[in-house]
Amino acid sequence: MKTIKEIKDHFSTDEIKILIEIIRGRQDFDIMETAIKDFYEDEFSTALSYSKKNMFSDRAEGWLKENILEKLEFDFEMGGLIWY
Repeated sequence: MKTIKEIKDHFSTDEIKILIEIIRGRQDFDIMETAIKDFYEDEFSTALSYSKKNMFSDRAEGWLKENILEKLEFDFEMGGLIWY
């Protein structure tokens, strides 16, 4: 789990606003895909290394994207950046 401090240290205020839009489905994940994957590199290191080498099928790439997006949403909820 990433803390609110880690999120704010890694992303600017404008980037956080965009990430909230991505979580809510108003923006496409691809807009900040590289930055998000870099942020979660320690937690998804094996999967990301395969992804960077283009060794993933489209299905596996979709799985990685969904898991990272779920993790991002969880961390933003726990950090109080979004609520439902």
